Amino acid sequence: MVLSVVSPVYCESAQIGVFLDAVEKVLRPLDLPYEILLVDDGSTDDSWERMKAEAGRRPCLRCLRLSRNFGKEAALAAGLEAAIGEAVITLDSDLQHPPELIPEMIRVWQDDEADIVEARKEKRQRESRLDSLFAVLFYKMFHLLTSLDLEGAGDFKLLDRDVVEAWKSMPERKLFYRGMTSWLGFRHREIFFVPADRRSGGSKWSFFKKIRLALDSLTAFSAKPITLIWLLGLFFFGFSLIVGGEALWMHFSGQAMTGFTSVILLILVTGASVLAAICVLSVYIRQNFHEIKGRPRYLISERAGGGETPRRRGRGVGR
Repeated sequence: MVLSVVSPVYCESAQIGVFLDAVEKVLRPLDLPYEILLVDDGSTDDSWERMKAEAGRRPCLRCLRLSRNFGKEAALAAGLEAAIGEAVITLDSDLQHPPELIPEMIRVWQDDEADIVEARKEKRQRESRLDSLFAVLFYKMFHLLTSLDLEGAGDFKLLDRDVVEAWKSMPERKLFYRGMTSWLGFRHREIFFVPADRRSGGSKWSFFKKIRLALDSLTAFSAKPITLIWLLGLFFFGFSLIVGGEALWMHFSGQAMTGFTSVILLILVTGASVLAAICVLSVYIRQNFHEIKGRPRYLISERAGGGETPRRRGRGVGR
């Protein structure tokens, strides 16, 4: 198998067939052996039934169903670990990632110009101002803390088999796909596109989920926030020496004065700083909590396609 196309699916029943038609339309003229791998991330609609129906009439299609909703990152991991192609392309099934870019990505890979071909957004898709502002702040913060530039990056990528094997060797449970592929290094090549509007439905990412992913991603790739706690502690240690020295001098010189407001402000600032430090530490403790348990990234409950009838045996467990 030369090419594997991996796409996570979550409640996309209305456009699974449209997505598969669009992908196959650009793959057939390439005259390359290929497979399409869809991963149902615990959809609550009839996406799995539609996937099984499509697998029955498309020999190139394989489908995995996770036992529950593990999240998009876990679904991508399941697809990457199941893919057998020499090159693996990941893209969203909502058609905001244009399949028409796939031939160019394959050409760059076949010409040995890059091991990772990444499609980056020239501009963001239509979204609320709050979501847009949050995304800009996150990527700037991520670049500041990790030195990895993910501005405009997404999950639309082509990975060489060596890159896929390197990605699979990374053992963390809390995943951030685009950050992990960037961290791996290898030879990168970028092509740019403008995201299309969703054809149906809306984004499945709530603002709370985005906040949680941002915190997990930042703490997974950088320990600099903990260093900021040290700097904060050193600052307040020096500040306390100055304030304490001044208080003692005023006392022994007989110039001591009541300073209720100053004391209250000092307590408030110090208390807020201590609580902020505890909040930063708690995010890292949460990260360690998930990693130390070592639970599987995902569980596969059903498989379909690839020349086999839908079955529940042979369940897969993600590392």
